[in-house]
Amino acid sequence: MLIRKFIILSALIVSGCISHPETIAIDFDSGTEDYTPLVRKILAEHPAGEVTIRFGAGTFDFYPEQAAGSYLCVSNNDNGYKRCAFLLEEMRRVRIEGAGEKTQLRFHGAIVPFRVARCEQIVFEAFTIDCDASFIFEGLVVGNDPRTHSITLRPLDPERFEIRSGEPWFTGYDWASPFGENILFDPGTRSPYYQAEQYEHDQKKTLQAEWIGDSLVRLSGYSSRELPPVGSVYTDKGPHSTNRRYPGFSFYKSAGVEVRNVTLHDSGGMALIAENCRDVVCSQYRVEVPPQSGRMVSASADATHFVGCSGKIVLRACRFESMLDDATNIHGVYMTVVDRFTGNRFGASFGHFQQEGFDFAEQGDSLVFIDRADLGVLGCGRVEEVNHVNENYYIIRTGFDLSAIPDSVHIAVGNRAADADVEISECTVRYNRARSFLLSTPGDVCVENSDLSSMMAGIRICGDANYWFESGRTRNVVIRNNRFGTMATGGRSPQAVLQIDPVISHDARSGGTPYHGCIRFEGNLVESFDNQLIYALSVDSLVISRNRFVDSRRFEPRFAGLSVIDAQHCRSVTVRNNDFSGWKENSTISLVDCSEHCLEGEEMPRMVENPNPYFYEN
Repeated sequence: MLIRKFIILSALIVSGCISHPETIAIDFDSGTEDYTPLVRKILAEHPAGEVTIRFGAGTFDFYPEQAAGSYLCVSNNDNGYKRCAFLLEEMRRVRIEGAGEKTQLRFHGAIVPFRVARCEQIVFEAFTIDCDASFIFEGLVVGNDPRTHSITLRPLDPERFEIRSGEPWFTGYDWASPFGENILFDPGTRSPYYQAEQYEHDQKKTLQAEWIGDSLVRLSGYSSRELPPVGSVYTDKGPHSTNRRYPGFSFYKSAGVEVRNVTLHDSGGMALIAENCRDVVCSQYRVEVPPQSGRMVSASADATHFVGCSGKIVLRACRFESMLDDATNIHGVYMTVVDRFTGNRFGASFGHFQQEGFDFAEQGDSLVFIDRADLGVLGCGRVEEVNHVNENYYIIRTGFDLSAIPDSVHIAVGNRAADADVEISECTVRYNRARSFLLSTPGDVCVENSDLSSMMAGIRICGDANYWFESGRTRNVVIRNNRFGTMATGGRSPQAVLQIDPVISHDARSGGTPYHGCIRFEGNLVESFDNQLIYALSVDSLVISRNRFVDSRRFEPRFAGLSVIDAQHCRSVTVRNNDFSGWKENSTISLVDCSEHCLEGEEMPRMVENPNPYFYEN
């Protein structure tokens, strides 16, 4: 292989000399089968960083056999021993760059492409990421038989399909997976099927498989409300708890990380996950299927995900397509208090298994204690000591005395350091399962000039100490000048274009301080079909102004009878100067226990009390 090293001479400035990182150019060599050892060697020779690795044009392959290994706890993914092609630890000023579309980094098997831990000023730029084999099984439905509860598939990659003890499996370079979580796609729209949940096979029930000739497979024992129709595409990513092992980018406790002009076609987990990081920028970052591949699915989970981050998170001119979860989810973590030892010393555990091992807090952090029933604040205290007993049990001492809180109160605790500001602009989301953006951070949030179409909610603002345990009491959120296309085609509960649904039990919603602060939804174009477009629970100030709402009539409403806007237990609600002329006739606005409200504008839907009864925990 051809490796070229050169160092740009130091530049003199008034205060002295600044040395530039060494640049190592790697040209494509058809005789090199695996570039993993070379990258590992370069990084080992630069333990402090200060290096640019520049790939030329070509396809560069990376295999797991000689990749650096480490046991990783990755929030919202699956923990375990991982082999990493690019393992950056405690480095500064490292750049991994290519020649744009001409550079492809291709990863084989069970491997995490990029792991960045405790680093600063790291840049990834101008290359494409792909895998030798998708982590998703896909098959075209060519037949179904209600009598035998069976469907017949033509696998996209039949050589990767196996039958083991009569059950269906799919394989990769060094891994194999049984069938598990599944969803149906419509090849005409490239999106999940309308009301896709009715076609989902109950993964608790075993499928039986048999070959029919050389290229067709029959799956029997299919358990769903409706059998998948002929012409649809069945996709499967394997069992829950084992299908998020290999994220594309994994960032941990790092600052100043940028992903620029990078395309990712596949990942066996989240495409990008950042934990406890500060200042992360993604610009012209694309998650999408390879062109002409015939695939429906790119990443097996979120396109981006940020947990416990601070500083500023920027998503600019990004395109997120075809992943099996959200375009982004930005939140903190609630742990549950399970033991009280003294007034200010307690034991805590994670509420969800995919958060176990998360680095929740360190000395000096400010923690907030809440009541899990109503998410109300009980008090705050600074961390004096943290003992990580194991992945799911921490002993923490703070300056806050818990002894005055009755034992009957179930307590959760969050870290106030997770306060990132968020800027999202000129982004596109489409063809994916789940939502577009989940935004649960106390920092300033702005979403603007983006085009969003996703299977479930458009923008979800939650806060939850009972299921995912994702914290995030927002203070100031602005959503403006966006286009919301077809939303809410699936999901077991109603899904709104703007869905503000902190998980607060029904009997604890009245009275206390609203969970969320000020949320403004302004100047947006909403073109959708279901009845409810905005759902808001427990907001201090909700402003909905200068938006245009258009009934696309693309599908039959899934939850007819709901109000177009539904606000419950909010202090102040303003609905002003919106255009409802293209919306459904006889629509209504429902306000329940909203102490202040202002409804102004022409053709304003009439105000009623028609609360959405579906939302409780989700």
